[in-house]
Amino acid sequence: MYKEKPKLHKRQDEYNKLFAITKDKTKLPLKSVALDVTSICNMSCPHCYADTFMNNKMIDLELVKKALDEFYEMGVFHYILQGGEAIYDKDRLDYILDNCHIDESYVTIVSNGYKMDKAMINHLKDKGVDKISFSLDSFDEEIHDKGRMKGSYKRVMQAIDDTLESGMFCAISTVVVRGGGETFKAIIDFAIKKGIRVDTQIAMPVGKWDGDESCLITEQDAKDIKKLSLDIGKMESGQYYITRDLYSDSGDSCPAAVSFMSLTADGHILPCNFLQFSMGNIKDGVSIREAREKLMKSRWFCGEKKVCLCGEDREFIRNYIVAYKNVPKPLNAFRVFKD
Repeated sequence: MYKEKPKLHKRQDEYNKLFAITKDKTKLPLKSVALDVTSICNMSCPHCYADTFMNNKMIDLELVKKALDEFYEMGVFHYILQGGEAIYDKDRLDYILDNCHIDESYVTIVSNGYKMDKAMINHLKDKGVDKISFSLDSFDEEIHDKGRMKGSYKRVMQAIDDTLESGMFCAISTVVVRGGGETFKAIIDFAIKKGIRVDTQIAMPVGKWDGDESCLITEQDAKDIKKLSLDIGKMESGQYYITRDLYSDSGDSCPAAVSFMSLTADGHILPCNFLQFSMGNIKDGVSIREAREKLMKSRWFCGEKKVCLCGEDREFIRNYIVAYKNVPKPLNAFRVFKD
């Protein structure tokens, strides 16, 4: 639990001080990692970005530990554990929690909530998990269930209450698409009443939406989300009710490869879980540190882009995502980004 982790607070403070004085963000240590616990999921959502990696053969746990050790040495203190559905392989999840320096790390579990009962919530709390973020597509029960599973909306609602009762932080993870403002606002209203944050993802033309630009938000949509975030403000914890990965009080920027990376369940190193460009696979002995340093030489991954590459930067999307529509993923990052 966050309040009981003084070593984590120290690492956060040190990073924030360094971030404030460092002009070249490629010189900063890595901060966050999205790690796919498993490639198995109990759902098949029509907008799933991770469909690319579903049911792939997972790497051995010894390699996962090696990666966790390297991430720690690179400065990581924030883990987003997801899938698939992370809790569907409890033994694998527990192994990761036992080896990610939990007393020095802020750990979020992302879940669709269908199997997240009180026993599992209390287990995660005992393991040192700080937050559970639940996927919610709509505050309309029928719409949410249609894209997932019958009864999933009620289970998410119950899981949110159970998580809050446990004392852990809780959030809603939702995807905003073009024209989805009213749906988004309904979710925000609910979150404010519950006192929980909204981890906002914008639509990305990847996974089951491979190369589909019709789902993308507009520039005005992005401004509206930002305005809502600033207008609604912060929770008692000091976090904004509405957040995106690129939001920062020191200036918004795409964090891909610079402060944020991803590792798939089958071992691919990605600059971001949405950006399906592999920097190599750890089962082949690839150094995560060296792969990151190499990619940050690209103009796209140097911390200077003020919008999300995968969901907002139209030049990037058309040249590096739409241009590779229907091509098997992940792509080789160093072949694609020759600059």
